[in-house]
Amino acid sequence: MSALVEEIRRQPGMVHRPLTERLIQAYKQGHKQKKEPAASWVEAWENSLPVVITALGDRGLGQVEVIIEFGLPHTDADVDVLLAGVHPGSGEPSYVLVELKQQRTASVHPERSVAVDLGYEKWKLHPVRQVQKYCQYLMESKAVLRGRPERVVGAVLMHNAHDEDVHELFELPASDHGRLYTMDRLEPFRKLLGARLAPKPGGEAAQALIDSAEYEPPKITDVNLTARMGKPERFHLLDEQEMAHQDVHEAVQRVRDGGSKEVIIVRGGPGSGKSAIALELRRTLELAGWDVIHASGAKALTLTLRETYARDAPRGQKGKLDKEATRLFTYFNQLKKLPPDSCDVVICDEAHRIRRHSIDRYTPKEERENPRPQADEIIEAARVPVFLLDDWQSLRPEEVGTAEHLAKRAEALGHKYTVIDLGGMFRAQGSAYFRDWVLKLLSVDTHTPQAWVPDGRMQVQLAESPQEMESFLEERRLEGASTRMVAGFCWPWSAPDDEGNLVQDVDIEGWQRPWNVKAGYAVPDAPDADFWATDPRGTGQIGCVYTAQTFEFDWVGVIIGPDLVWEDDRFTVQRPATCDPELRKKSIDQADIVRCIRNAYHVLLTRGIMGVVLYATDKDTRDALRGYVINSVTHPLPRPMRKILKQ
Repeated sequence: MSALVEEIRRQPGMVHRPLTERLIQAYKQGHKQKKEPAASWVEAWENSLPVVITALGDRGLGQVEVIIEFGLPHTDADVDVLLAGVHPGSGEPSYVLVELKQQRTASVHPERSVAVDLGYEKWKLHPVRQVQKYCQYLMESKAVLRGRPERVVGAVLMHNAHDEDVHELFELPASDHGRLYTMDRLEPFRKLLGARLAPKPGGEAAQALIDSAEYEPPKITDVNLTARMGKPERFHLLDEQEMAHQDVHEAVQRVRDGGSKEVIIVRGGPGSGKSAIALELRRTLELAGWDVIHASGAKALTLTLRETYARDAPRGQKGKLDKEATRLFTYFNQLKKLPPDSCDVVICDEAHRIRRHSIDRYTPKEERENPRPQADEIIEAARVPVFLLDDWQSLRPEEVGTAEHLAKRAEALGHKYTVIDLGGMFRAQGSAYFRDWVLKLLSVDTHTPQAWVPDGRMQVQLAESPQEMESFLEERRLEGASTRMVAGFCWPWSAPDDEGNLVQDVDIEGWQRPWNVKAGYAVPDAPDADFWATDPRGTGQIGCVYTAQTFEFDWVGVIIGPDLVWEDDRFTVQRPATCDPELRKKSIDQADIVRCIRNAYHVLLTRGIMGVVLYATDKDTRDALRGYVINSVTHPLPRPMRKILKQ
């Protein structure tokens, strides 16, 4: 590192490209597919990184470790530059996060204080807020920083811009974890480096500490959902997540200040952080004194949230909190009972499960003749309705919750609406590549299947038998990982037998296992259906898509049944093979059948945090999948590839 600093300090105009070429080669060597780094990265390495290196050289900080594109654990977000060294005063590990921005001008959105125009097609999160959130995330996820906020600072370096050209960006309050530096503030930036990093050895040790620390992402059942104790945030929102969070807050404030109803639609794929946004919104809006209701179409999710909300109730408060939880966490079809605008915000998680209407067996005859759209009932109930959804996760023919449908309903009712797209990934070890690969494998929308190329993040394995899959998952469970097996709905789902035991419904060439407990029944030593995903006793049963949706596990085994087989270079849906009562009705269109079954496997395949194991019951399908997934559970797992490029 010291030789590189000295080289750039002496010849700043001559070594930029050689440095960039070395970084490109290092990046390609760290990825099995030898892919090229993003053009934006190369541009930053070429034009911005030398400014940081030169500043280090000017302060004599050649012993500092420069970590480029440092990946935040379990996300696809990267810190442009992480500087690791020792503090000149305390001698303890010290870190500086630097976000590099090459723009010469920037402005803030007139109505959204954290949205800025940086010259892209879309508004971006304010860079100071961005680096502040990155610091907070690392302080939570890295042991060397947990409880030690003084060990890390954040900086945004806009070295091509003058203060006057980005003056609006200075309106956001700065802090030690996020401050803006421009061309006019290069000397204060150098002073920051000198104040936080000492010109002596220790950088390698500091890097090792922050690089090796393990992080367990929060799960719904780990989080205190109440705001009554003023709990700090648990789900740390980044980039588009934070923009969505702030957009809702600002919309609520506008309505509170006399504005008209606003509808917010947040769209994102599996693992993009929709539920994290929903739960953090519920907490922060309640803390701000607003009336907030969380709604879902998923019984397992709603009951889990109710149980979690009241779990840590103070002595004598359990009954009260149980009643409160029932009101705060409800179902879509219950919102029609609320008077118009009777609450400030309704947060609709899993909004892809919104139905055409709320008719059920208890609906009076007079209401059945001309039912209102369920989306209209939800929009009417709140002053700011918020919908979080994935366009590819509706599972039943009557489920119509897409961004397009909700936008049309808002427009028909005469209300303003905003659609926010989430591009981040907070599952599958942050592998957005894996999420895209699943869509392509299943030929969802217009996608074409492609072979899986290991990306150093998510593990994708094939099993040759269900026994092989089960043994592999059991090994992972004994290592401390959470595991589950799931399957397409291709076998009957029986009630417990006369002795109260689960029936071995899933039968694959003599290998037999039961589904999870059927709703409405109780079985000794097995969790109720609504808690199969969160109760350790669910490990020995097969989960279906309705039980697994919303939840995630370290490792998931997916049994692809005879309802999805490989024909003509892609998966095709076999309608007669489904045992899903909702899809066996003759009145259901073939297009709806195909959509629901593809979406079901899309959900099942994206439940894993660390890895997924695939097994197909159809032999031809297994043979075909070998051309798309090269790793088998009989082979040792490859070592994870590091995403840190170090000089």
